[in-house]
Amino acid sequence: MKTLCIRVVLWVFSVLFIQHAAQAQVAPATQQPQATSVNPITLDKEKQKKPKVKKQWRFAIDVDAGAASPNNAELSDVFKAGVNASLGVKTAFLNNKLWVRPHAGLKYYFKNVELGENRREAFRTWKGGIELQYNAYTLKKFSFCPMLKVNQNLSSSQFTKLADDKTNSTAIQTTADVLKGTGISFGGGIMVVHSGDLYVKLDYEYYKPDLKVSPELIREMLAAGYLMPDHKVYDCSSINLSIGFNLNFKK
Repeated sequence: MKTLCIRVVLWVFSVLFIQHAAQAQVAPATQQPQATSVNPITLDKEKQKKPKVKKQWRFAIDVDAGAASPNNAELSDVFKAGVNASLGVKTAFLNNKLWVRPHAGLKYYFKNVELGENRREAFRTWKGGIELQYNAYTLKKFSFCPMLKVNQNLSSSQFTKLADDKTNSTAIQTTADVLKGTGISFGGGIMVVHSGDLYVKLDYEYYKPDLKVSPELIREMLAAGYLMPDHKVYDCSSINLSIGFNLNFKK
């Protein structure tokens, strides 16, 4: 009987030992992981700064003015230089590389002459057309843009009588058009733009209009013994240098 009791006690201790060992192995697996502390300074360092987005333009009002120099003896013998100006609204294409600029402009030559009385001779050309500007290269704040343009032109020439007495109502009298005609001009050149706003433009314009002579002038010349044709093709080509600015609107 004593031996049987000892065996029961040993068996109970064995079962308890096995159960305790099994619980010791399962407990680490069921434990939840400890929460790790987060350093806010480390998170700030890991945040990447967003890159600055460069301003993009799509529409711009384009205004320029400057000097025009006749590029032929036919016109330069009469006028040494003149002024030209243009105003346009341009639109960007091809990721702001190509700009299309519909525009209107004026080219004006004038000088004072003495024809028995003090007069001002003027040659004026109104123009309207399309200009293409392509941003080919950019260096820091400067953009280099080749350009092409085509214009429809209306040209005329007048003489204005200038009197010494400025208070007289007839101090300034302008004659009718001595020459008048239309024609298409073609041009090309380069413009250098600073920071997308201010620019300098240098271009050559080829323009040879067929100008009609005033019938009154033909009769006057005929009475003086000179025969004058009723129209003539004049070479009015010129080299133009302008300064302008773009009034940009965000894309």
